[in-house]
This record gives sequence, structure tokens and C-alpha cells, in this order.
Amino acid sequence: MNKKLFWKNIGKVPAQKNQQENIGTAGLIKGTINDYLIIGGGANFPNGTPVENGTKVIYSDIYLYKEIDDNLKLIEQTNFSFKTAYGATAQTKNALYYIGAENETSSKIIKISVQNEKLFFEELYALPFSVENIIAEVLGDYLYFGVGSINGTNSNELYRYSLKDGGFEVISNFPGLSRSQAISYAAGNLLIIYGGGADVTYNDGFSFDTKTLTWNNLSPVVINDEELSLLGADRTLLNENELLIVGGFNKDVWKEATYNLNTLTGDERAEYRTKYFTMPIEDYHWNKKELVYNFVEDKWYKLREINFYAPCGHALLSTKKYIYSIMGEIKPAVRSPFIQQCKK
Repeated sequence: MNKKLFWKNIGKVPAQKNQQENIGTAGLIKGTINDYLIIGGGANFPNGTPVENGTKVIYSDIYLYKEIDDNLKLIEQTNFSFKTAYGATAQTKNALYYIGAENETSSKIIKISVQNEKLFFEELYALPFSVENIIAEVLGDYLYFGVGSINGTNSNELYRYSLKDGGFEVISNFPGLSRSQAISYAAGNLLIIYGGGADVTYNDGFSFDTKTLTWNNLSPVVINDEELSLLGADRTLLNENELLIVGGFNKDVWKEATYNLNTLTGDERAEYRTKYFTMPIEDYHWNKKELVYNFVEDKWYKLREINFYAPCGHALLSTKKYIYSIMGEIKPAVRSPFIQQCKK
């Protein structure tokens, strides 16, 4: 496939409630229902980066867009029932299922739908733990989620919630090393999980057969002998057999930063931390490659490169005609407020 994607900036997301402008957020509620795009929540640093004594702010604002005449129109801006970031959204034809932390010890499963061009929220279940940077997908009558941070610690537990009767259980344990920020996709009976990271990034992949409850290894993310990180990336459907993956941290920069920030002490750590948060965007080498995964053939390849800053924690969404990259982080603690669009 020699497809070329032409990305263009089509505008900014409006300011959150009580904010003068939107400086962008990462870790979003995100999904599409027919011609509607839903984004919201997320976090940013409106008062400066951590080395400038800035603190992270989490939002409850949620936006409903509609694709009209090759552009997006904001239909509604409202507020979620609680401030939330870094949860997981599973998408079905007529609804989104968002799993996000309400506080340090509890998360909720919320069904999001569109009724008469208004967002409608329905609380389905209160989980007895908090989640962050997990995966979530719907297969059949079940919402599968987990393989991420549970109560602040990476866990390999995979949970299953029944959308029919509300039952909740641990269904399996992920066979890879513990991680968070993996990407996932539901294809047929298979739950596909790739990448993520902890002290280092991972480029391995696994599929979980929801009928036999068994795991299989998938092809690692290696293109032209280069191991690529998917940590912080997002994925969307490119065509009926393939996923497009955009963004993600650089594996070498991530490994060095994680090691130094966890091992250095005193002035040496402070000096490194200041350097890390103040480098030019280009020096982080986040992934600009348009990666494609064919989940029918279990093969990876790349198209070209995006013409905007490589994002992490953005919303990568697709409709029948277009693909959108919305907001996200463009360097540590710095976000983008923009919506990028390309034709499929």
C-alpha cells in the first residue's frame, strides 16, 4: 500500500469552563458515533511546567462535534460528572464506554451516547479501585479492560464487565511484562494489545481469544530493523483490515529519562530534570512515522510522516471519510490545542 495522508490543521478546541483559552490536554475521553466526534476530560499544566512549579490540572469539559461538509462543527460543550484523565474509552456503533478514575480509590464505567444532538451519560458500575492508562474494548456483550495502572501500580489483570447483566470479574492475566499506556483493538473474537511501557518501552504484541480464553504472540513492532515504541501513541481504523498508529515516545529518550529521574539525587537530579523539561520539541524524537498494522496478516509497515508535532496522549479518531488527531502532548508537560484532519 502506498497511500499518502495529507494532514491539515482545521482549528482549535474551545476553552474549558473558567479558562480563557484551551492550551490543549492529554489523556482524553475520545470516540466517534456515526458522524459525531466526542472528546473531553484530560489534563494539562496551565501555570507552567513542573520545573516552573506548575501543577497538573484535570478537566471535566466534554465536546460533541459533528462532521458536516468536510469540516467539524461544535454541537455541544458540557461537563462530565467528574474531572477525569488517562482513562480508557471503548467504542461501539451507538455508544462509548468510558472507564476513568473519580478519585484515588474508585473508578466508574460510564456509557456515553448521543440523543437529539446532545450528550447523554449513564453510570453503569463503580469499580473498587482506580485505573489509569489501561486498555478497553467491547467484544460481543462484554467490556474488556485492564492491563495498566490499578491503584497506582501496573497490573496484568484483564477484567470483563457484562453489558447485559452488570457482572464483573477477572477473566485472565496478560502474559507480557507489566505496563501501562498500551494500545488495543477488538477484531472478531480477538482482543489485540500492543506496546506500552514501564521503565522501558515495549514493542511486543499479544492477542486474547475471548472464546477460548487463550493468548497468542503477535509480530513485534519492527520496521526496517528498527524497534519502534507505541508508548503514548493512539490508533484508529484506516480500512477494514488495518490500523493507523500515530505518535508515541522515543524508546531511547524514554529509557534514559526514566532511569535518570528514578536514580539521580540532589543537584544532579535537579539539573537533569530541568534539562529534560526544557529541551526543544525536536530533541525528544517522538514518533512522527505513520505506522500501519494489518491485523488480518499480522504485519507492520509505515506510510510517511505527519507534518505536525508528534503527539502523545492525543485522540486519533476516524469517520467514514476522515481521520483526526486532536490535542495531546507535544513535549513533556506541553500540549497542543489543535485538530488535525486528513482524508482516508
